[in-house]
Amino acid sequence: MWIWQLKDWPNFTYDKTIVIPKLESCIQAVSPLKQLSEFLSLEQRLDWEAAILLDETLASAKIEGELYDRDSVRSSIVNKLGIGKGNKFNQQSDAMVELLLSAIRTTEQQVNHDVIKQWHQMLFPVAPIITPMTIGDYRDDTMQIVSGRYGKQQVHFEAPGAVNSEVEQEMELFFDWLNASSNESTFIRAAIAKFWFVTIHPFDDGNGRLSRIIAERCLAEAEHINLRLFSLSSAFESHRNEYYQLLESHQRCELGSNEKIVDEKNNLDLTAWIVWFLSMLEIAAIDAKKEFERVMQTTRFWQKNQLTVFNTRQRKVITKLLETTDFSEGISRKKYKALAKTTDATAARDIGDLVEKEILVPIGEGRSRRYLIQKS
Repeated sequence: MWIWQLKDWPNFTYDKTIVIPKLESCIQAVSPLKQLSEFLSLEQRLDWEAAILLDETLASAKIEGELYDRDSVRSSIVNKLGIGKGNKFNQQSDAMVELLLSAIRTTEQQVNHDVIKQWHQMLFPVAPIITPMTIGDYRDDTMQIVSGRYGKQQVHFEAPGAVNSEVEQEMELFFDWLNASSNESTFIRAAIAKFWFVTIHPFDDGNGRLSRIIAERCLAEAEHINLRLFSLSSAFESHRNEYYQLLESHQRCELGSNEKIVDEKNNLDLTAWIVWFLSMLEIAAIDAKKEFERVMQTTRFWQKNQLTVFNTRQRKVITKLLETTDFSEGISRKKYKALAKTTDATAARDIGDLVEKEILVPIGEGRSRRYLIQKS
């Protein structure tokens, strides 16, 4: 028995005595982000959003088993935000960046059948060759989530609707609820919207990514801002096993019947899901504050070194060191060589010059020697 087969579907419930304390904690973590953004210049705000958008794009793809090239994603972001000129391009990741920006920039527009289908088209600019799929329209057959090898597959979930018209009816109910005015917390509505959409699973593919976009859009509406303040997918990706286990436990009703049941026994209760979602949102907000501090550190670095001369290789590596936490323990000469795409001798000269200029600080000896960037 699946959750959508319950007679009261989709009248979800939750225990306020459990949810409200977590909601208050979540709001305390998220609310300061908008205030922090107001302290930034336009250029700094865009740098902050670029970092968040980079994390969101990479993590959202990774959850679905896809790996995007980081430099290609970053190129798309800086080009679209107008804060630089990227020279690497990937059509798939570029389309994802465009979709993520569009969804947040147009929060005044209601999400309906046309909008969600357009988003799906944006998500798949090129049709898959190996597995045919319908792009820009709802699925027209049964959708099952399965795992395991052929002959021993396990069905984790079966979505409602076996034909296009049935799926459209499910989506109509969803949009009526999503676009209706409500006194309910938008944070809770975002959690429900995420779960409800991915349970309907209206498309052949891309449902997880679209469900997170819808949730983040709900949250952007709550803050009355069209700036992406945090990466929800990054939190989801780092707790991916919990995500799938909790999702399946709510979607699956182990009652051994295909009929609508009379006593749901609280199977439409989303308390655990909502609390977990709010926990992920709180984690995302905490990470976003760290990105805020990184933007401020980067600004201070370039202001302090505005008269310092760097060659193209050095500037590229410094930007990478400031942009990510991948080199929190320092960068080796070998890694510098790889990032700068240069020779051992040139890497050694570049690093020596940066140490002399007090941009890099050497730590360790011999093969274990690393170089940390002097951020302030």
